[in-house]
Amino acid sequence: MKIQLFIGIILSTLSFVGCEQQSDDVMTKTSKDLNTMVIKHGTSFGMCLGPCKRELTLMGDEASFTIYFNSGRGSQGGDPQTYKEKLTTDYMNELVKSVDIEQFKNLKEVIGCPDCADGGAEWVEITMNDSRHKVTFEHGQDVKEIAPLLKVLREKRVYFENKYVKY
Repeated sequence: MKIQLFIGIILSTLSFVGCEQQSDDVMTKTSKDLNTMVIKHGTSFGMCLGPCKRELTLMGDEASFTIYFNSGRGSQGGDPQTYKEKLTTDYMNELVKSVDIEQFKNLKEVIGCPDCADGGAEWVEITMNDSRHKVTFEHGQDVKEIAPLLKVLREKRVYFENKYVKY
């Protein structure tokens, strides 16, 4: 009985230490990955009045969201407005898990017909070290190769839109 109790205590202690180590590894990977890359996601509509272009930029532990205004027929009007917030650790972990950089790099730069018939365009751009790749596609389109990344980016963009865009 005493041996079983002793073994149970040792196994419990080792499992806590193992969990703590795994958590530290995830944090190190997250910080390292997000400090070496910049991820941008945005939308734009060519024939639009008001806040027609929106861009989310994720770098390190910060998100910035910029709104650009059109005054008609595609001409820029007014100063862009930028809002910044710190990213949560949970969001950063989810973001890092959702990025498959090799799969992303293999995508064509243009998919479908972005902003045709004023349907809008959406894009994702990842810069890592000296490498930059941007993929532009029809607004709201699902791109299966980067579906997890798009889900995470769209949720954050919609969060900022709901908080800061006034129609």
